[in-house]
Amino acid sequence: MIVVGLGNPVLGDDGVGWRVADEVERRLIDGAASGELDPGRSEAVVERLGVGGIRLMETISGFNAAILIDAAEFPGQVPGEVRTWSFDELPDHGAGHLDSVHDASLVTALALGRRLGAVIPARIDVVTIQAGSTDVFGEELSREVAAAVPAAAEAVLGLLSKGR
Repeated sequence: MIVVGLGNPVLGDDGVGWRVADEVERRLIDGAASGELDPGRSEAVVERLGVGGIRLMETISGFNAAILIDAAEFPGQVPGEVRTWSFDELPDHGAGHLDSVHDASLVTALALGRRLGAVIPARIDVVTIQAGSTDVFGEELSREVAAAVPAAAEAVLGLLSKGR
């Protein structure tokens, strides 16, 4: 299984995916060292990406399951709210948020990968943390989003336990 923290760590709350990935990785390492970690969690690979689309599809190819962690900007939600989704539950808004005109949304990239014979995870879960601000340069998370990092890490670890 692979865990991927998404976002840009120098755009305020958009970097929360990386922070949660750091926390998950730390807990996996600490759990393995203490012998308190179940085998399903200890085999997880943790990555961080600043892009989605085709690059993300390539990163998760070859794994049986994937967990994506990202900042969310859902209307009417409270900053710091942690939610867990099946990838299929999320709308495909990626076409409006591409890094290049040569890229594709993750939905399109996954379909392309399957057509080309890539081994795409059968199960993709997404942990989102409602962002406060993702358009201000800086490495600091807002107070509400920073406070949500432990809960988001717990959500990821729970998904890892179920994914065995």
